Amino acid sequence: MNLKEVIEVNPIGYGHGSPNPLVPAALREWTIPIDQLPPEGRRLYQHDPEEAKRLLVQAGYHGLKLPAESSGTWGPGFLDIVQAILAQWKKAGIEVELKLKEGNAFIASTLGRKFEKLAMTLRGGATHPDPYLANLLPGSAQNVAGVNDPKLGDMIILQRRTFDEKKRRDIIWDIQRHFSQQAYHLFVSPSARAMAAWLDK
Repeated sequence: MNLKEVIEVNPIGYGHGSPNPLVPAALREWTIPIDQLPPEGRRLYQHDPEEAKRLLVQAGYHGLKLPAESSGTWGPGFLDIVQAILAQWKKAGIEVELKLKEGNAFIASTLGRKFEKLAMTLRGGATHPDPYLANLLPGSAQNVAGVNDPKLGDMIILQRRTFDEKKRRDIIWDIQRHFSQQAYHLFVSPSARAMAAWLDK
């Protein structure tokens, strides 16, 4: 079973809120609402463990066992998210053997695309969409899925060259529509927003 087939049985659970098909939901105006994805794209983000089990059996798997690599570097909160994801996968018949690595070794092996089947990692921090999109360009060090999609690449370059904010957002929403049907990456953790304030006496 390849990554796209694993994604197609998506047992994770975006049915309870906004999906994170490419641009984090925290960048609200740049994240396309799930109801504006094409039907095939929406299907990949809906929570349906029973359908996931059915698709696994249809693909010839009566349960699936996979190794996954990750790291405890990001603290217990991240590992709690990983465990919650694995529990959802288990409901769909996907058993995962989690292998934790030291942080730097994990990052090096992930960026070097030297992991056995799955890598569960934390990404984020950018406050605009381009860094998330740039990770899908051929030659990018963070293109760990080896994406080489000329149509996607052209759209990513076009959004970089578009200075009108509304037109750029429309291109980024088109990118997310396209991406939702290709599923090069499986985004499973929530996207959060945080607000902080400091008072000066």
